[in-house]
Amino acid sequence: MTIHHIDENRENNAYDNLIVLCHNCHNPYHNPNISRPTLEQVQERKRNLIHKVVTTFGLSAMKIAKRNNFGVIAFPYMLYHLCELGYMKKEESQMGYGEIEDATARFSITNHGSAMLEKWFN
Repeated sequence: MTIHHIDENRENNAYDNLIVLCHNCHNPYHNPNISRPTLEQVQERKRNLIHKVVTTFGLSAMKIAKRNNFGVIAFPYMLYHLCELGYMKKEESQMGYGEIEDATARFSITNHGSAMLEKWFN
């Protein structure tokens, strides 16, 4: 298995530009005499992988946050992975429950998250 830069720019190590390919699929990108998967095939596979990582709930939260310029109120555990990827940012805790201080929180979309949505899901 090898890491392939979808835009073929080795300096662009953003999550949404990297995909793991087997050697037989990756090697042809560096040898034009061998047939290789099309850019569209690689992009479609990456779109599916991003959707699995971001989750349907996360993708919907990002779209809503982008559309309303305020953010979304959600259970933090459902969106923290998007914060780790740099797609969303926790703005404030909303409601506590018992000893849990942030049972819900407001999240906003980052510029990186907006760019990812524009590139892969519009």
